[in-house]
Amino acid sequence: MKIQPIMMAPQLNLTDIRDQYIARVVQGKTFAEVGGLWGTVSEKVSVAKQFGATELTMIDAASMTEHQYLWQAFHDRMVSLNIDKYHCLSLDICDIQIEEIGKPYDVVHCAGVLYHHPHPMQMLVALRKITGQYLVLTSAITQEVIENEKGRYQIPPSGVMFVPALSESEREILTVYWEQFMIKERGMAVMGITQPADYNLDDFAPWWWLPTAHALRSMCEVAGFKVLDNGLTWHNNALSLLLSV
Repeated sequence: MKIQPIMMAPQLNLTDIRDQYIARVVQGKTFAEVGGLWGTVSEKVSVAKQFGATELTMIDAASMTEHQYLWQAFHDRMVSLNIDKYHCLSLDICDIQIEEIGKPYDVVHCAGVLYHHPHPMQMLVALRKITGQYLVLTSAITQEVIENEKGRYQIPPSGVMFVPALSESEREILTVYWEQFMIKERGMAVMGITQPADYNLDDFAPWWWLPTAHALRSMCEVAGFKVLDNGLTWHNNALSLLLSV
């Protein structure tokens, strides 16, 4: 499986709600990012550094050998910003043991990962385990109603879409919807909706789940977090949350 190269913004953009949440809580704190090497989601280690984090860690499931180019892109990014003190861990978040990291990180950031994981609640519980104080979480979500020339797709506010279970007619409706938000020049696609996907439990490339905004907030609460703030982004197709333990 080839992972798309890392896409990193050249400078801090405080119009990004994730940056705003990190800036609110990271001063004087240890910071870890989970899954920051994937796809088009910008790394936030540099944001945490700018706003006063005392220790920086990047955690990603990408292998340091098979996907060395992703780690190298991250290292090059850090060099370009004169950041030379940080840690790197190549681990699936669900496999991390506290003994491996010493103690939970004060602030954890995770974006663009949850809906790619076959076990989203297990992942949220794992994030809770490594979070000492705050988690900044962003995930793609589904609208409760999507209607276009292909038909109407509807899910209740409490619903979570299981992408592999979609019928062909549902996938046609959702493809028309999602294609308007894909930047094809960057290779963006919704694997499992706008492009076919062969699902297996070791593959984090496809989209597995799309909760509604209400369902995602509830999932976080069940995993042991309190929702301090949240806001829609990406044309209301993603939800960012500032969570506390």
